Parts: sequence; C-alpha cells; structure tokens
Amino acid sequence: MFLIKITNSHPVTNRLKEYIDKQLRQLECMNVADPETLRKHLERIVHRANVCHPRCHPLKSYLNPAYTKGDYTAGVSELIQFSLYAHRGTFEGTPAPTPMPAEQGRQATLFS
Repeated sequence: MFLIKITNSHPVTNRLKEYIDKQLRQLECMNVADPETLRKHLERIVHRANVCHPRCHPLKSYLNPAYTKGDYTAGVSELIQFSLYAHRGTFEGTPAPTPMPAEQGRQATLFS
C-alpha cells in the first residue's frame, strides 16, 4: 500500500491545467495498492484532457522511483507532483492502561 501526497504544485495558467489540477487534487491522502495503477490513472486523465483541449500545449504524466527505497514520485509535467510513500509497518494502538494501586494511608495536603 502507498499513501499519495501532493508535494509540489504550480498555479494553473490555462483550461487544460485547470481541468487536470481539479481532477488530481482529489487524490490527496488516498491509498493505492500499486503505483502502476496510479500511473495508468494519470495517463487516462491527461490523455482525456489533452483531447478535450487541443489548443493548449499537451501535458505528460510520469512515475519514477524516488530517492528513498520503495517510494515513488509521480506527476503531470510541471503542473503537479505527488510522492507515493510505502506503508512501512502497522499501527498497533497503545495497550490499555494498567490500574494504579490505591494509596493506603492518609492523603497528604497543604492545608490542615
């Protein structure tokens, strides 16, 4: 499993970038089982957007291994960049607190 996090984005300058930005911002903090699934999803969105907006300069999507082993970097041209962080363990909640033994004797106070 990989966590998708937006790490870099640039302002939109045309309708093509506006459409892609709107579609990809929805991926923030989602989980994906396989990075190739995300790559294919990005390719579909970018291809559909390039066809719908033929007057704009076409954009390209990418997926590359990151510097950290097991993580990936994905994005669309200079518009937006994602980091895919591999889940590295499981969260196990804290154990239930153990009851404190009752103090025996008189309680100490500052007032008499």
